[in-house]
Amino acid sequence: MTQSDHTSGSFWRNPDVVLREEDKDGGLLFNPDNNQAKVVNTTGLFIWKHCDGADEHTLVDAITQAFDQAPPDEVEKDVREFIEVMVQTGFIGKITDKR
Repeated sequence: MTQSDHTSGSFWRNPDVVLREEDKDGGLLFNPDNNQAKVVNTTGLFIWKHCDGADEHTLVDAITQAFDQAPPDEVEKDVREFIEVMVQTGFIGKITDKR
């Protein structure tokens, strides 16, 4: 399995996760399914909010457009790592395209 295979598909926010946004500092996500909480910065919160059926490429594009000083190669790596952790901990779900 390649790295792109690992994150291919569309990503969805877990509808059970509760979000408490902080003014400009990101937010706190609470997953009642496993009693886990995650503090996310503004970029993590942006990614989580955009997991509405978006794939990794769409998320990377959205971040590079919203955060104009973000280097695209770093954004791709950071998005992949964030998504991987959030899927493993149940904050985000993944639907794999079976072509």
